[in-house]
Amino acid sequence: MKALNKDRYFLSHVTSKGQATIPRAVRAMLGLKEGSEIAFKPAMGGFIMMRVTTTIKEENPYTLSEWNKIEKLASMKGKTFHSAEAALKHLHKV
Repeated sequence: MKALNKDRYFLSHVTSKGQATIPRAVRAMLGLKEGSEIAFKPAMGGFIMMRVTTTIKEENPYTLSEWNKIEKLASMKGKTFHSAEAALKHLHKV
């Protein structure tokens, strides 16, 4: 990739759906690929666009011991449960 002038503007047009194409040079500079996430942060006179990585942190309803039992049961053939409650009840018996 050739060096780009920092004062150069990269233009794109907004569609009727509010979509815009990120110019190839900008995607290359930010390392954006299909599926990459970007964020927009308000700044004086405009916005700053940056590449981000988000993670979803959910509270795990099961203890490590319960997860180990769930994985063990999931790998067994022939054992099925018709509800989460039935599976959890079985876990506490095992």
